[in-house]
Amino acid sequence: MLDSYVEIDLDKIGANARAITQKYSDYKYFIAVLKGDGYGHGMEVANEMYKNGINYFAVSSLEEAQSFRKVNKDAPLLCLHPVHLSRIEEAKRLNLTIAVNELDYLKRLLDLNIDCNFKVHLQIDTGFNRLGFKDKNEVKTAVDMINGSNFVLEGIYQHFATAGIFDPHWDEQVRNFKELTSLIDLKKIPIVHMGSSVSMLTHPKQPFTTGVRMGIAIYGYNVAPDSLSNSPKDKLRKMRNNYFIKKYNISETYFDVKIDLQPAMKMKTRILQLKKVNKGEWFGYNASYTADEDIILAILPVGYNNGIGHANHNRQVVINGKKYPVVGEMCMNMTAVKVDSSVKIDDEVTLLGDSITVGMFGRSSGMGNAEALVNIGKNNPRFYVKDGKVVKEK
Repeated sequence: MLDSYVEIDLDKIGANARAITQKYSDYKYFIAVLKGDGYGHGMEVANEMYKNGINYFAVSSLEEAQSFRKVNKDAPLLCLHPVHLSRIEEAKRLNLTIAVNELDYLKRLLDLNIDCNFKVHLQIDTGFNRLGFKDKNEVKTAVDMINGSNFVLEGIYQHFATAGIFDPHWDEQVRNFKELTSLIDLKKIPIVHMGSSVSMLTHPKQPFTTGVRMGIAIYGYNVAPDSLSNSPKDKLRKMRNNYFIKKYNISETYFDVKIDLQPAMKMKTRILQLKKVNKGEWFGYNASYTADEDIILAILPVGYNNGIGHANHNRQVVINGKKYPVVGEMCMNMTAVKVDSSVKIDDEVTLLGDSITVGMFGRSSGMGNAEALVNIGKNNPRFYVKDGKVVKEK
């Protein structure tokens, strides 16, 4: 048995893909984002998505594209970051769709006189102020240049900065996209796509879009907000939210989105030692935890080296279906859990999964959901499970 490992359930990945493509069937193109090595799940999940309705993929680098092509030779693949011109031949060998983010890059790309009908997607900056065109005349020029070359203008896209539920930015970005593309005919571009997962879940489809990009949702996380209750605090929140909705004239949004998304990742470990600690004795670096009674500590072979973070804010683990608190500072390769006499050396310990959600896991170390998944996915061995059986190790 490995000291610690991550388990990826491929059946859940496939089920998530079906749930998304069936619920949002008015889209023609479903683009799964695999950056961060598939949000820590590994490129191996791509084929399960592909078999279950996802028909396009996106990565952020040539290195990720190489990893993807090792598991899938044929699926359409977009690199979201502009490929360095010195590596265009490499992109050609990978059958990669190229993102064009500015006019100067496009000019230099066309000057290479590449003997390849590259598919191209234009990046539009609608307010995020990262990559993309911000001038509608340049967008028109870029479209004309691509159409006059041997390249194929297959797509155009942007990325949302916020959920846009109680702020004006989502609607502002949609307006900006319409303005920035007002000099071209979007109907002549096969794939007009927007992101992200929370946008897909909480907003209706825009009539001019044909595709949708999703990240964390495809891995099993419904990031749409729940409706507020009638508790005193939630009543105040409703008043605040309604104020912002009216103030910013926010468009239609959805809460309590009904879609069966199942987290595919779990993290598990074992117990190195069960140690009796007397009242008044302390544990770990900086003597940060002192026992206020006679206790039992389970020492686990995981720590911030495993991507779970250095901080410990009310972290818990699950052993035999019961939650136990992590105590003291996280070490590089060890963690202490306060347990009871029912816990045995060979018992399995779950750090993520079961009743420990990714939100709980991330908050324990001050990480966002995606950050938490990427960190633990890349810092631990991965087991892929299908039909309840291990089918691959990595």
